[in-house]
Amino acid sequence: MDEDEITEITTDGDTTNTIAKYGSTSQASDEKLLELNEIYEMIGLGPAQYLYWTLVALVAYSDYAELTVMAVILPSLRCEWGLTAGFEAAITISTYGSYALFAIMFGKVSDIYGRKTVIQWSTLLLLFAAIGGALSPNKWVFLATRLVTGACIGINLSCIVCYTAEFAESKYRVYGVLGFIFGAHGSIGIVSGVAFLVLNNVGWQWLIIIVSLPAIPALILILALPESPRFLCVSGQQEKAMKAVRTMAKLNRRELQKDIRMACFNDEKLGSYTKILNKDNRKSTIALSVMYFCDIFIGFGLIVWLPLIYSANMCGDVKTAQHENTCQSLTQGDLLKLTIATVASLSGSIAAVILVPRIGRLIPMRVATFIMLLSIATLFVCVNDSFTFATTIIAKIVETFVNTTLWIMIPESFPTCIRSTATGFINSCGKIGGVFGTACVYLLFYVSPYSVVGIFLFISFVGFVGTMVYDRETKYEILQEK
Repeated sequence: MDEDEITEITTDGDTTNTIAKYGSTSQASDEKLLELNEIYEMIGLGPAQYLYWTLVALVAYSDYAELTVMAVILPSLRCEWGLTAGFEAAITISTYGSYALFAIMFGKVSDIYGRKTVIQWSTLLLLFAAIGGALSPNKWVFLATRLVTGACIGINLSCIVCYTAEFAESKYRVYGVLGFIFGAHGSIGIVSGVAFLVLNNVGWQWLIIIVSLPAIPALILILALPESPRFLCVSGQQEKAMKAVRTMAKLNRRELQKDIRMACFNDEKLGSYTKILNKDNRKSTIALSVMYFCDIFIGFGLIVWLPLIYSANMCGDVKTAQHENTCQSLTQGDLLKLTIATVASLSGSIAAVILVPRIGRLIPMRVATFIMLLSIATLFVCVNDSFTFATTIIAKIVETFVNTTLWIMIPESFPTCIRSTATGFINSCGKIGGVFGTACVYLLFYVSPYSVVGIFLFISFVGFVGTMVYDRETKYEILQEK
């Protein structure tokens, strides 16, 4: 190979690029020019990655906790402020609506200015919005804080998931996704458990504050840890990228030789919306957007549907009588059922992390979406409360499996220069699904609870069809990169 050139083969789906060495030929001959993945191999797996994954889990927790707490406290707000079903829907829709809008906007910003800068400011604002929500004197101020909360969550998740694919070797990428999923879905169980312990004792205000506390260590970590080395490399910031990996090496108690330099290039199409829809990426963008829309429609719909159907005595009242939007807070028994269902759903994430790296992405995704289709159809069968309770747990477990698999697929399906942009776009489509899913529950549950199940069934069928149409298996691309 010519001494003035090096061919870089990235480990995250980037196309092969021929790039010029930095400095003159004579200078470069005294240096070891390595690709980032080679440097990651030298650094090894250690505290640096563990801290990054902790950050990913904390940010994911903070975001999903803010979404989940609404399903728990809305019955209490209904009693305190006399909320109508329409206003309840407006609160949830505004949260997910601002989420979708800012996810698509700031995915591009993250690809241009970096993940760290965007996450640190949005996490700080998220904490202030949570405190403001807890101190809200009326429903209108609370609604405003939810708009800000939704915007911050949309910004955060589009950025933080990119970390899972950018600060470790390809073979460890799934562990970053596991941290993200456990933080996200674990928050649902934690919020439910904390609500079971404190909601009826100290009130919804303190519940919001308590479940928002992990945002503080998340802020500390994001300020302490360096920017994503892969982003710095692709954006042409070689010196900063080397400084970042040297910091990681010190954390792992490894020492990089002084003559090591990183093979970097400056991609002029950072954060390009047109690139995520070009011929190379169009099918991935559209197909993953459809699948994620359906998954979040059902996932977020179930989050708000479960407390309602539990408090309605599930199989009894909801099948025989039309409900009104009455002032009735969740009982301890309702909160216990919700906690069990959400904690059990984490087994779906564990199953995905075990199976997907071995079998691949597509086959488990197709099987899981088909099982989810069957489990939702079973919700129409009302034998007794225990049967319905078990069925809802199965539906949650499978939905969590699908969600985990998607989060493994999404960041590894796009090159670094547009990863956050594509993730933000797909994330936005998903949260539009969340808007429709939660609106469907709030607006139709008190009219006909089982019409909601019918809509869930249709959406799950669309998601299953999407997995059959999509034919890209990214597992094998990762194997080729090693």
